[in-house]
Amino acid sequence: MTDCEVNKSLVSDTKDDSEYTLLPATGLYDPRASDAGRALLQLFHDRTGGERLLKRSDFSPVDLKPFLVNIVIMDVVYGDDGLICDGIVRLMGSGLSAFYGEYTGRSILLHPSSSGERFIVGARMAVENQCSIIGTAMQAVPNRPLYQIATCMTPVVDEDGKVVQMLGHVQLFT
Repeated sequence: MTDCEVNKSLVSDTKDDSEYTLLPATGLYDPRASDAGRALLQLFHDRTGGERLLKRSDFSPVDLKPFLVNIVIMDVVYGDDGLICDGIVRLMGSGLSAFYGEYTGRSILLHPSSSGERFIVGARMAVENQCSIIGTAMQAVPNRPLYQIATCMTPVVDEDGKVVQMLGHVQLFT
């Protein structure tokens, strides 16, 4: 994780009985992150020295094993305007799939909650600030009670430094 000092503007919204807040991570011990989110921030900081964004070559599935049930990796999709406009779920942990249903290979915009909108806002913020984003939300999904989530989204860059994926940890509090 690199320091986020460019634009720390709060993104907060309410829609369809869902509320969310997204902000750049304030550091490795950001109190808004779940314990697992903070552990991942530390792991990624250790791998990058805190000097650059995470590359796919900086971690392996073995590194993520303790967190896999709540991990989601999304390939980012850029629009003609150069802004992130969608995310395609590449990997969805078993805990998330059991709760939400399987979305691997699908657009996050197809999710029946505000998750797609929140992903786009968070991913754009991560690109703009070049850092991890911490989110909190009260979320509604059809036929489910309102529940709380804490997310830690970390941008993953290619060799040219372009954000190509977002690696997220999603902690559900039902």
